[in-house]
This record gives sequence, structure tokens and C-alpha cells, in this order.
Amino acid sequence: MEPVDTDIAVPRGAPPTLADRVKPRLSARTQLLLAGVLWYAVAVALGTRGIGWLVGAEWAFVLAAAGVLVGLLKARFIMERVAKKAIGRIRERDRDKCAGGFFSWQSWLVVLGMMALGHALRLTATPRPLLGALYVAIATGLLVAGRLYWIA
Repeated sequence: MEPVDTDIAVPRGAPPTLADRVKPRLSARTQLLLAGVLWYAVAVALGTRGIGWLVGAEWAFVLAAAGVLVGLLKARFIMERVAKKAIGRIRERDRDKCAGGFFSWQSWLVVLGMMALGHALRLTATPRPLLGALYVAIATGLLVAGRLYWIA
């Protein structure tokens, strides 16, 4: 029996498994695009909700400005480093790796943890304008640091 001719990396002569055949594979460029789109989509969602909570608040402008300033600092000192690490990971990976692995499993755990924390904060009595400033800060950080995916 002749080996199966595929572009899937399997031992010579071994047929590809079902997982090998259905695993989505993307080029590094497409994975960078996907990561950038994900960062920007989350930024837009958080920013929209945050601004919605700030509209009509007594100190809306001050809270929004504080959120943007904190977001710029967070982007500069934390999120750009995270983005650079993810970009390096994407560039080092084989095309044969699963497309969802463009972030490490630890990064996906952080994402889940942040989602849970955001949900928990919405269940507290924290004033919505303060949460709005926090959401604006996170959105700003994601937008600023996310530009690195587009540059890459």
C-alpha cells in the first residue's frame, strides 16, 4: 500500500488521523490577522460597553480620560510585551499546528479568567461609571498594543 500523499505531517506510511485531517491550519500571516482581529473585537466590545456606562455620568469626561491614560500605560508596560510574545509564538509555529494555538494555553486561561472577573465585577455594587472607566482602560490597552499584530 502506498503512503497517503497529503500536506499533513504524519509518519511516512501512516494514514492521517481524523484529528490531523480536520485540524484547522493557518499560515503565520493569517494567524497574526486572526489575533489582531480578536484583540480589536474585544477592545470594541469593552469600549462600547464602557462608554455606555460613562454617558450621562457626572464625571464622565474625567473618568474616560483616566481610563484612556491607564490604558495607554497598561499597553506600554504590559500588553505590548504580551503581544510581542504572541507574535513570536505565531512566527515560530509550524503551519501544522492548530490555528487556535496562536495563543498559548496559559494565555487562553488568562482570557477566561479576565472574562470571569469582568462578569463578577458586573454582579457587584460597583458604580457603572467606575466600571466604564475600567473597561475603557482595557479597551485602550488592547487597541494600542493590538497594532503590533497589524504591523507584524
